[in-house]
Amino acid sequence: MIPGNEPEFAEEKQKLKTHKMKNYSSTIFALFMVALFSCNNSSNNIASKKSIVATSAIIFSDTAITKLLNKQVCMINNRFMNSDQIAVPIENKTYYGCCEGCVKALNEDSTTHYTTDPLSGEQVDKAIAFIIGKPGSKEDVLYFKTETNAREYFAKTFQPVKGSKSIQ
Repeated sequence: MIPGNEPEFAEEKQKLKTHKMKNYSSTIFALFMVALFSCNNSSNNIASKKSIVATSAIIFSDTAITKLLNKQVCMINNRFMNSDQIAVPIENKTYYGCCEGCVKALNEDSTTHYTTDPLSGEQVDKAIAFIIGKPGSKEDVLYFKTETNAREYFAKTFQPVKGSKSIQ
């Protein structure tokens, strides 16, 4: 090394390090975005074959139950998708997934068919559950063994704002 050139090398080294960090950050961001949207953008996703109504247009009420159609819920992600999902018939019941990965999980792992009723603590089969939108959420869902359980849970957990009317 020639004396007096050290600062130039340090500056070049710093530029190279900054450039590598920017590339690394861009790569991580790109991978994150692919992972985030992989289920919803699958070529086999029914929603991608239809005009999609954005789920952000709906925020589930905290003053009234929003009953959901089972066929519009991805039963792996436990999310309301606002369009019909891929039907997965298993033992005379129908489960729904938003992409081939979710369909595969439903077919291969029977534990994905069940969840817990938030009121009773009982195991609930998602295919026959009474499903509501989680109040205050845009897409999260809650599964109940019965409509009565859903209404009781809702009444205990989400008190209507004074002066508002609850839709039954």
